Amino acid sequence: LFDGLKALGFVEGRNLTVQKAHANGEIPNTTAIMQNFDNSDVDLVVPMPTPCLTAACSTVKHKPVVFTYVYDPVAAGAGKTPEDHLPNITGVGSFPPVEDTIGVIQQLVPGAKTVGTLYNSSEANSRKVMEVARALFTKHGIKLEEISVTNTSEVFQAGQTLTSRNIQAFWITGDNTALQAFSGIAKVAEQSHLPLIMNDPEFTEQGALVAVGIGWYQTRLAASKRVAQVLLGQNPKDLPFENVAVRELVVNPKVARQLGIRFPPSLLKDARKVPEKK
Repeated sequence: LFDGLKALGFVEGRNLTVQKAHANGEIPNTTAIMQNFDNSDVDLVVPMPTPCLTAACSTVKHKPVVFTYVYDPVAAGAGKTPEDHLPNITGVGSFPPVEDTIGVIQQLVPGAKTVGTLYNSSEANSRKVMEVARALFTKHGIKLEEISVTNTSEVFQAGQTLTSRNIQAFWITGDNTALQAFSGIAKVAEQSHLPLIMNDPEFTEQGALVAVGIGWYQTRLAASKRVAQVLLGQNPKDLPFENVAVRELVVNPKVARQLGIRFPPSLLKDARKVPEKK
């Protein structure tokens, strides 16, 4: 985001001042953060990820908003369509490649019949992805075992419960609650000797076998253009939402060896490998 802004002439510390706030993994904190920004002297609010956009939709009334790191802004409440949206909000969404992910699961776990997943149903991004995923897993003849959690403390136990349902792989999409407690999911996957497939590439090196996800750098680079447009005076209501989702495939050879899984050559030709520590 800041690389893109720099290229467009906005340099932090020179002609750009940035105020940052973090919800510390607690979704309820997002509302207060957005209220504080709306009541401050900032010129623009950039919420990321989806729970922060959801909070901005209901809270930020006096400032323009440009979102990024969001799966589905419409599901988050930012509008009815990319063109028909809240007048003070615009930005760049990135829906994950769910069907591609299922294809990779079928390559790595031939004959897979049951895949387990966990997510927080209060997250609009996760609800939307699950809605799409249920139909796609059914289409491919795979049963999707789901467990909904409400906070990070439930994630490890939910993962353990999934292993008792005869799953052959874990699939975790970009659910913020699950990702905050990712180490617990990775531990369960390792203990149960099951492959863990992700939609967030940056988590591959933390114990996932593979990620079929989005190049978030490219997404945020695209968002920087929207930020610059609004800072230069364009009205968000005149800027439709964009969807920028550059597919990124990341594999973890160390985890593959532990599981006795060989990556097909066709998969490796488009993949980036997690560097192995010496």
